[in-house]
Amino acid sequence: MDTFNSDLDLLENLSKKISDLIYNNEFSQISLLDSQRKLLIEKIKKSEIKKNQIQKRIGKLLENNLENIKATEKKLQNLSKNHSKFNKRLKAYSMNQ
Repeated sequence: MDTFNSDLDLLENLSKKISDLIYNNEFSQISLLDSQRKLLIEKIKKSEIKKNQIQKRIGKLLENNLENIKATEKKLQNLSKNHSKFNKRLKAYSMNQ
């Protein structure tokens, strides 16, 4: 996140420099600064897109984990039920002998 903030600071500084150059009628360096500014804007956009993609991926992982937990709990519940039935049968069989 630190590079994101430094990129925003740099973008602000470039914009201020361009504004100062326009105010002082010094147009020779504006195109160079403007191209740097545009590249920086693209970099910031891409980093935000990547950030959103990562958040979506984490969200999907959380959903999958919750589904897996529910499935595991259901299996555990079934195993516990079957174990209880088995114990009852075993107990009944033991008493009959």
